[in-house]
Amino acid sequence: MTMQVGAPRWGGMVLTSLLLAGLLLAAWPLTTGSLPTASGSGRRADAWRLRYVDSRPGEVTTADVARLLRAHELPDDEVRFVLAKADQLRVAPFTLWMWTKRFDVHALAVVLGADLSHAELLRHLADGSLPDLAELEVFAVLNGLPRRRPDVTTHAEPAAPAPEPAVAPRAPGSGLRIEDPGTWPYAA
Repeated sequence: MTMQVGAPRWGGMVLTSLLLAGLLLAAWPLTTGSLPTASGSGRRADAWRLRYVDSRPGEVTTADVARLLRAHELPDDEVRFVLAKADQLRVAPFTLWMWTKRFDVHALAVVLGADLSHAELLRHLADGSLPDLAELEVFAVLNGLPRRRPDVTTHAEPAAPAPEPAVAPRAPGSGLRIEDPGTWPYAA
């Protein structure tokens, strides 16, 4: 039996290539951390990460801020809004984390929605002062912050309608008549 020198052994190369591709596909979720998790183990991992970052706030990431917002039961639409505004205003994750720890997640949503700058957030953190959230919430809602509706737990009876004020009847044509438009009194 003679063997040709330099002839490729295609069968072995194809098998080796398929084996390497299979190993790569199997290792990809392990290396990227994208393994599917059950909801219980995902919550445990989130809780562990929040405790870890709480003891090392210098290592906080935007994903950690999202975990914290969700842990405080901020609705998903508000979480997306807060993270988008923080990115737009270039507010560091560390500042978001410290603001949430010092005040709360709803205050963070309002101040970011009202377009307070990173410097203003840092100044309030340093002073320990909270801006007027009722005033800022008006601007935040105008800027797109999803409006939170108060929970109504009681069902009150509707109030009786107010009596109509008595108005003296007018004769037809006795009202104010406009003859010509006139001029604007504040013209230059």
